[in-house]
Amino acid sequence: MCGRYATFTRLDEQPGLFDLDLITDAVAERPANWNVAPTTGVPIIVQRPDKTREAHLAHWGLVPPWSKDTSFSVKMINARAETIAEKRSFAPSLKKRRCLVPADGYYEWKRDGERKQPYFISRRDGLPLAFAGLYAWWKDGDEWLLSTTIVTRAADQLADIHDRIPVILDRDDFAPWLDPCAEDVDSALEILSHPDPALAARPVAPDVGRVGVNGPENIVEIPPDRVVC
Repeated sequence: MCGRYATFTRLDEQPGLFDLDLITDAVAERPANWNVAPTTGVPIIVQRPDKTREAHLAHWGLVPPWSKDTSFSVKMINARAETIAEKRSFAPSLKKRRCLVPADGYYEWKRDGERKQPYFISRRDGLPLAFAGLYAWWKDGDEWLLSTTIVTRAADQLADIHDRIPVILDRDDFAPWLDPCAEDVDSALEILSHPDPALAARPVAPDVGRVGVNGPENIVEIPPDRVVC
């Protein structure tokens, strides 16, 4: 799964990477976050039918339109690629509400018995990550909530740390993944099977497991004598 990540590079500092036409104030004013946790507001990138690309702030944890409330959204932060087309929570979004979730890297915990060692995982080339995501709109009275989930699959690298990995798209896949007019589910699933870019993992301090610990020290590599597994 992907349950914590970091997003500290401003989207307006890299407009060419995602070819953005609009960055909403909510995204532009959002501070850097080195410890993004479920149910918080996160930037996502969506595309309109006229191919306009926009960055919006979304609740992390998908809330399907038919939900009675948002209480289960914490369990909807990830969507498994293997079953995404079969689940009524995700299938409608897979068809035409796909998005990118930008990040600088994510955290995963390697387990060895009772011991757990967090790692910060990022692209080897230093570029930001673009998680394959889905989004949905949920209405509560007169208010609308935009929410999102990150797609995961079986790990094809770094499986010694965790057996699941978020689907990370390369730039060539941005356009077909985001296109809301491309409603062929098989084509969308095929994109999710493309190889991830080369990733690098470095062990970091266990304090990252606490949501309140939020700063650049979270991604600093710890010395070998402090690595527990």
